[in-house]
Amino acid sequence: MKNLNHTLLAAVFTATITATTAYSQPVITVDEFGNGNIGGSPLPSGLALDPFSGMTTLSYTLPFPAVRGDVILTDVSGTVSDIFRFDGNFTLYVYSDTDLSEPNPSPADVGFPAALEPNTLFAVETGPEPGLNGLFNYNPGTTGPGANSAGATYNLISDAAPTPEPGSLALLAGGLGVFGFGFLHRKRSHA
Repeated sequence: MKNLNHTLLAAVFTATITATTAYSQPVITVDEFGNGNIGGSPLPSGLALDPFSGMTTLSYTLPFPAVRGDVILTDVSGTVSDIFRFDGNFTLYVYSDTDLSEPNPSPADVGFPAALEPNTLFAVETGPEPGLNGLFNYNPGTTGPGANSAGATYNLISDAAPTPEPGSLALLAGGLGVFGFGFLHRKRSHA
């Protein structure tokens, strides 16, 4: 009976791994600060001139050509917050509003291009304000902006999660150190 359980468990595990590998698609995550990755590997980014708008803004180099078009993110009131522009080749440009009250402006805070691409998708960003929000698990299909032969989906992050202050991180590290020391000391005294 024990061998049957192990065999059954191994078969289920193998089937699960096979199914998830067969259906897995690359996921590209980008934000307006130049933090991009594809499946956890860094995605090259930097400032570049968008030839369609004539504006210099944050850009990402994609590992494949993507269908040309704009993904326009709005907040719940309908105000445009970000534009993610695929150029039809290997580049994704990011445009964000120019909010002068932000303490840490992003490289994409250059305003918006005057004209939109004909292939445009409007989406309302999800997530808390302030905090991590954007368009998550965007699947462009075969013709939407960003569609590609790899079948990649996108996490287009409008606002990154707030970064803790260094003092908060130091306090957290100190507390964890005290907790760890106490745990080890307690474990040794019981031995």
